[in-house]
Amino acid sequence: MPKHKRTDGRTHAGPLLHRRVLLRGAGATILLPWLESVPAFGATPAARLGASKPPTRFAALFFPNGVFIDDWGATGEGDSFQLKPILESLEPVKRKVLIPSGLWHERLDSRGAHNGKTSGFLSGVENYKIEDNRLKVATSFDQVLANSIGRETPLASLCLGTKPDVTIKHEYSSIYRSYVSWISPSQPAPKEIDPRFAFDRLFADKERQQRNKSILDTVSGQVGELQRSVSQADREKLDEFLTSVREVERRVESAEQKDADRRQPSDASADIARPAMMPEDREEHTRLMLDLIVLAFQMNKTRLATFMFDNGGCSGNFSFLPGVTEQWHSASHHRDRPDVMRQYADINRWHVEQLAYLLGRMDAIQEGEGTLLDHSIVMMGSGLKDGNKHTSHDLPLVFAGGGSGAIQTGRAVNYSEDTSLAKFFLSVAHAMDVPLKSFSGATEPLPKLS
Repeated sequence: MPKHKRTDGRTHAGPLLHRRVLLRGAGATILLPWLESVPAFGATPAARLGASKPPTRFAALFFPNGVFIDDWGATGEGDSFQLKPILESLEPVKRKVLIPSGLWHERLDSRGAHNGKTSGFLSGVENYKIEDNRLKVATSFDQVLANSIGRETPLASLCLGTKPDVTIKHEYSSIYRSYVSWISPSQPAPKEIDPRFAFDRLFADKERQQRNKSILDTVSGQVGELQRSVSQADREKLDEFLTSVREVERRVESAEQKDADRRQPSDASADIARPAMMPEDREEHTRLMLDLIVLAFQMNKTRLATFMFDNGGCSGNFSFLPGVTEQWHSASHHRDRPDVMRQYADINRWHVEQLAYLLGRMDAIQEGEGTLLDHSIVMMGSGLKDGNKHTSHDLPLVFAGGGSGAIQTGRAVNYSEDTSLAKFFLSVAHAMDVPLKSFSGATEPLPKLS
């Protein structure tokens, strides 16, 4: 491959490296991660030849039913930063997390049921009674960002979950429980719950897809050519990335072998070619979806993702956890019964363990001077605090990642009581260079983040 001079004295390969690098095979398109010798995210020729930097990403993870409040939270910072029992699994990455207290959505306080505290989690706006079969909430924060920067990536956003929509209609439609991401006040963003369909959103070419063949097999020649054109460090990074792709692909294929119900894709217009079966195992299902978020961010396929561990007010069977016999929702209404409170805390702890898994995966991926986690903002939380009383003051939240320097992590931050969570969203928008002047009543970013 011919070489071309770079302005920094190094050389780079020809046409393959002159654009954001992608590999195309029969039925597959793979966008490569950020490589030092290939400034893949440069938007202009000058940026490509100069010093480019990874983009900032945002992911929001939602879990319903609140938390056992006695065991949630953190204190201190630096060497004195201490996590309470539910959050202890974050210990390996605690230097990359911030635990806030005192934040809430004021307009959701009047919504006692799970419907409003779910649908308004990313907007801070209450839902309304169905009129003429028309929903009414508000455009969620992730979709406000997607309207601004979504055109810069192949997918404007990625919305994932593990459970199908709730479609039974009551006074306030139960569909409000099924979505945290809303394209408009009356239209939820399609949520994919099947790992295979989600995988295909990232890689598959519907018209050319080949069954029974790894997507990596279809681009092996291009991979070899690229490996000869980049630095040793980038070759190692490329090998790690392709290994991750194949591992997720293998796990999705393994899930297909299990006896589970077939589902149709959530979005009929999506670029999806083949049906699939979902994992029966809750943890495997969850981690597959989280791995797909990592791959999507690493490839710059999208910079925005949401994930719902379950729908609002769900029952949730966690009998796979030792000693847990109560359904999740009933455990949240523990009525101060010690054994049920312990089970509730164990279920909360399991969810934080999944977050720790995601953060660990992101922090293991090097990008320039930092990691994928350093260039991301990850938020996890619930729409209510105390599941026993349905209170929404002082929401249980975890902020993680440095946001490309926008957030100072490794500490707990206590905000004054009932500080608007919308201020945090405004801070995220600014960190992602989105000129958002206000959001859900907030006109100033959240202080004490950096």
